[in-house]
Amino acid sequence: MLERLLLAVVSLGADVFPERPCENLPSARPEVKAWVARTAPELAHLPVRELDEERALATVRDASASGWGSMEVFTNGAFRESCTCTFYFSREALRSVDAAFYLDLLTPIRGKDTAGKAFEMTAALAGRGRLLLLYDRDDIVYTNEREKRDFKLSSRVELSTPAPGVLQNVRGLWAKVSLLGWVGIRSMVKEGETVEIQAGQFTSEFTLSPILTRTDAAPTAR
Repeated sequence: MLERLLLAVVSLGADVFPERPCENLPSARPEVKAWVARTAPELAHLPVRELDEERALATVRDASASGWGSMEVFTNGAFRESCTCTFYFSREALRSVDAAFYLDLLTPIRGKDTAGKAFEMTAALAGRGRLLLLYDRDDIVYTNEREKRDFKLSSRVELSTPAPGVLQNVRGLWAKVSLLGWVGIRSMVKEGETVEIQAGQFTSEFTLSPILTRTDAAPTAR
């Protein structure tokens, strides 16, 4: 998902996010609000705030400096019960973040599928305990080199964030499991440095990397 983008976290003692982002970030353009209303009506009743490229980069830079990983960012309380707005990330902002930082995500911002065809995330929405990731096409199959496993992405990936370190009610993301084929991922739960992935009756664990700049990221992670 997604997993290093947004706000200020007093509870963790790290100034990662802009102060009072729902109040201070600029309102989204009318065409963006109309798009949100069509794409995610359950989030459209909230004020829509846009994180432009500059603010997105600054936020991820601060998260990286604080040693955060994607799970810390996207499951923070700012996106859950305390959230009073919907955050919108454009294709341009996502591209800039991906070019500058390595986000250890099962839902990569950009990549190549198993046939060598490029794919990318075209927009992302976050708010009220929901994450919505949009891709440029459906049925994207790619190989996660670190996990040595194939994953499949829908053009629309939905996740909920009921608690810190927890992504559940996942829709639009599958893992290829030996003897079972494609199995839908149900949840991802972070305990310490380990993330447990539940896909059907299959459980897998991996160690989540913190956000790294592209120059610092290991070659196998790029």
